[in-house]
Amino acid sequence: MATTLFTDHYVEYSAVLTSNGEARSKLIDSQGHQVPVLILDAEIESGLHLPLHIEQTFPVGAMAQAQAAARRYRKGQRITVQTPALAQRLSVVATHIHTHPDPTEPGKP
Repeated sequence: MATTLFTDHYVEYSAVLTSNGEARSKLIDSQGHQVPVLILDAEIESGLHLPLHIEQTFPVGAMAQAQAAARRYRKGQRITVQTPALAQRLSVVATHIHTHPDPTEPGKP
């Protein structure tokens, strides 16, 4: 039940594009299957101006549609993007990474 709790919840970001839109191919499995994907990079309109990387996948064989979509997005353009709450990935720039002992293995560092 926990995995379906937020399936209907969306997060919305207002941002300014930091580059033009791009259409690329993205691997979706280990057999080499690919789908077209629209790539947008932006800066969230907040006091922190956090970077936002956006990917929108298209069906197999729809590269022309992804390319047409990419042409609509230009650097400096204001956009609003909506995403399912559980579809977000967090990326950080680390200053330090610390390890912790495994509690299942006593005596090991």
